[in-house]
Amino acid sequence: MANIKFDVTRWDVSCESADPTPTKVCSVILGITATDQESGKSAYKDERISVPCQDLTEFEAGAEAFIEGVLGSQGWYLELQTRIANQLTAPVAAPEDRVKPDFASMTIGDGYQNLPDEESEEAPAEEEAEEEAPAETEEEAPAEEESSEEAEEGESSEEESDGGE
Repeated sequence: MANIKFDVTRWDVSCESADPTPTKVCSVILGITATDQESGKSAYKDERISVPCQDLTEFEAGAEAFIEGVLGSQGWYLELQTRIANQLTAPVAAPEDRVKPDFASMTIGDGYQNLPDEESEEAPAEEEAEEEAPAETEEEAPAEEESSEEAEEGESSEEESDGGE
């Protein structure tokens, strides 16, 4: 991915509408396509960029410096390179000419074809009761912590009173 070419693929300049002959630029939509010359993978980014009002001719005369500044200072180079790198490392589909499993001969869902009877309904009820028991223990645990804190506070107040005698 050492050879990436960056091309301006969108350049839509907007001028102030109050001007009878629109010559004052107020924003531009800049679109850049980055293409890896080795793999042919590409990435695109565009964005509307507000610019201080300036003469259209002057603005477009300095377009190269403006574009270089945007691409460098706003991280476009890195973002587009990263997108291409992600494409190059993305998983690809398995070959179509491989021998695939014969799903038609498989029995999928063995044991889940019949509805459960009454006996098997009782077992989940017992499991639910077991699941609820730990929840009660968890609720009690904070109370124990509070009481141990209170006990510590009581000990420290007793030590203070002993030390005062």
